[in-house]
Amino acid sequence: MCAQELPQTREGATAAEAATTTAAAEREPPVFTFRALVTAAVAIVAVVLFIHWAELVQGSRRGHTALANTSIPVGPFFALFCLVGVTFLVRKLRPKWALSGRELLLVYMLMAASCVIASSGGVHFLVPTITAPFYFDTPENDWARFHSYIPDWFSPRDTDVIKAFYMGDSPVPWRAWAVPMLVWCMVPLTFYFGTLCICAMLRRQWVEREKLTFPTVYVPLHMTDEKSDFWRNKLMWLGFAIPFIIGTINTLNLNYPVVPHIEVRHINITQHLQQAPWNAMGTVRASFYPFIIGIAYLLPLDMTFSCWFFYLFGLGQRVFGAATGLNELGQGVAVNRFPFEPSQGAGAFLAITALAIWTGRREFAQLLRSAVRGGSGAEARERWPAIGLLASFLSLLFFCRAAGMGYYAPVALLVLAWAYMTAATRIRAETGNAWLFGPQMDPHMLMVNVLGSARFAGRDLTVMAYLSNISSWDLRCIPMPHQLDAFKMADSAGISQRRLPPVLIAGLAFGLAVAFSMGLAIWYRYGALAELNQWRTNMGKQPFIRLQAYLSTPFRPDVYGTSATVLGLLFTVFLAAMRTRFLWWPFHPVGYAMANTPTMRNTWMPFMISWLVKAGILRYGGAKMYRYLLPFFLGLIVGDFANGGLWTLMGCIFDIHVYPVNW
Repeated sequence: MCAQELPQTREGATAAEAATTTAAAEREPPVFTFRALVTAAVAIVAVVLFIHWAELVQGSRRGHTALANTSIPVGPFFALFCLVGVTFLVRKLRPKWALSGRELLLVYMLMAASCVIASSGGVHFLVPTITAPFYFDTPENDWARFHSYIPDWFSPRDTDVIKAFYMGDSPVPWRAWAVPMLVWCMVPLTFYFGTLCICAMLRRQWVEREKLTFPTVYVPLHMTDEKSDFWRNKLMWLGFAIPFIIGTINTLNLNYPVVPHIEVRHINITQHLQQAPWNAMGTVRASFYPFIIGIAYLLPLDMTFSCWFFYLFGLGQRVFGAATGLNELGQGVAVNRFPFEPSQGAGAFLAITALAIWTGRREFAQLLRSAVRGGSGAEARERWPAIGLLASFLSLLFFCRAAGMGYYAPVALLVLAWAYMTAATRIRAETGNAWLFGPQMDPHMLMVNVLGSARFAGRDLTVMAYLSNISSWDLRCIPMPHQLDAFKMADSAGISQRRLPPVLIAGLAFGLAVAFSMGLAIWYRYGALAELNQWRTNMGKQPFIRLQAYLSTPFRPDVYGTSATVLGLLFTVFLAAMRTRFLWWPFHPVGYAMANTPTMRNTWMPFMISWLVKAGILRYGGAKMYRYLLPFFLGLIVGDFANGGLWTLMGCIFDIHVYPVNW
């Protein structure tokens, strides 16, 4: 694999070519080796500890780079970066002991798909949610009104056990946490087994037929390719040096103020627009994240253009609403008022998933037929995703029923949650978006806004609040995009697609158990409200603040918001249809979907810069110049994340202030 392009699979290979490829693959060193799996297990433990310590302990005092919430997660990436360096030295001293490039790639796949769930949106939000309704209950907020809806096996109930979680300086009461820990490890594990099945069903359509961009797999593939000149490319090291030097200088500035600070992000460009209607835009910031510029360089021009264009289009809608008075339409908080960006985003996400199903309908029909008919050999391998998804759905439905929910609410919640994540994974595969946010109208809120909170029983709403960890709009740390990336990397590197899924789900189970138990040890040692990052602790309260509002002030269906959701869905379908019929059409539906999420607030400027640069390169230098400069832009990604991982590690060890590269 050369340093300028990824290998592509071909559907039309002849039998002779296929046989040649198979024979070549058999000559390759094995990938699923004992040493690779042991290395992955050790790396998962190390990265989870790194995430917990940096984001819970260090983050409350000195700052940190977020290690799990970017499209290429910094923690697993930095571990791979270190492993590649160690492997290089081992190859010089003891070649037989060195891991092969494909073994290193497998280790990275397992780390990325297993460790991200330890961070925000995962265990860091989930565990505080378990205890929040009891610890934060007061006579004023009257949270006791929904305590009867919470099953005893959801959470510890002993007051001292719960208090020690928040105050710290206590051993972990493992007996009290045994059942809740088992429950809340199995629920996300079952849910994300379902996403793995969905990825397996989508793999052939998205990887082989549509050949989506998958910009987030370029760097790991090039880093582990033993035959490429990636590490010897001078342009790569030039790109590496720019963000690494900027990040290092800014970290030094935080510790030694005499060192100048280089401002490259969060520059307020609307601070002088304080008059109506222009102030309706809010604060618009320009940022110059090097790793985002590097990722955006890999994208088609219509994609990068659409992302920043529709973001600015959304700002224009706000100004128009303020000028005409339409911003008074709607109900409740700002997210439910014109121009209803969260509702538009919800419709766009549902349309992205619906379009993906429609485009691959023949492939999915074949999978369903294989699942129904049964069989053996190749047919059996084709039917496991459909059967696995059904088993995951039925298991989660059984859990919801055991917790006291009815039938319709959990079915709708699970279907919507998987639909949102499928759309988010599609968007990640096409854009490599730095932070994977969904629309702020998440599945839970969408159901309540469309039907009205009065239509739901109190027990349904309470269990749905606990399930916020799988139905949130904060999708930064979900495993599903990394599961699909693993399939793409396996396809590019010639790793067995058949053996990969069991290893991925085993890695996720191991990572969840490690993250949960290690997190409890840290929370009980330092206190969730004492010495640790309190933002993550307070996120555990948010589902119940919303629940209390639903119960105390029931509201009718949101007609305006629902209409905006329908319009968002129809507009996305319109964009897809126009793009299919007219080659000149410049607007991509994925750009519209992304623009209606919080993602584009910080990424619109890097996308615009990369669009301008790439358009100029292609126009005046052609494809040859584009390929020649590609290592430079990959170096921007490697340098930014290597800097973030290194200085965050130094911060954890030496307790110094750290400049975060990705927030």
